[in-house]
Amino acid sequence: MEIKRTITVNKPIDKVWDVLGNDFGSAAKWATGLYHSEGYGVPQLAGAACNNRSCDTNQGAIKEVVRVFDANNHHLAYEVIEGFPGFVKSGINNWRLTDLGNGKTKVDIHFIAVLQGIMGTLMKPMMKWQLGSTFDQVLEDFKVYVETGKPSAKKVKELKKKG
Repeated sequence: MEIKRTITVNKPIDKVWDVLGNDFGSAAKWATGLYHSEGYGVPQLAGAACNNRSCDTNQGAIKEVVRVFDANNHHLAYEVIEGFPGFVKSGINNWRLTDLGNGKTKVDIHFIAVLQGIMGTLMKPMMKWQLGSTFDQVLEDFKVYVETGKPSAKKVKELKKKG
């Protein structure tokens, strides 16, 4: 199963990378559905601040491992290693940034999941729809945060509700 999304952020690529790559562990500051996130583990890749990230989400706790951290080419990939249902064999999210000039950056997400068993087959359409909606919101949250330095209105509402 694959999900691809693209958005343009009105900030230079280095500013976008600062939030995406350099502050990888702190996604809960801007992403709706993440209540806590924290980077941990000795970095295994040059330039990365950590090797893993733990997140408390509206779907439960997940753990991720950084698979690609390429600051020169603005490519970040991480794999969910704990927290997916048993019918999800693997899930890797790739983020790539492209400098569009004039202080604009294209952000591409390419998520690849391998589903298994009868449950994987049955759940694939619903998962694709749900994750697609999640990625749409994540990109909108990301854009707002990078451009303004403040969380989106939806994230602010979520934070108030959580207390």
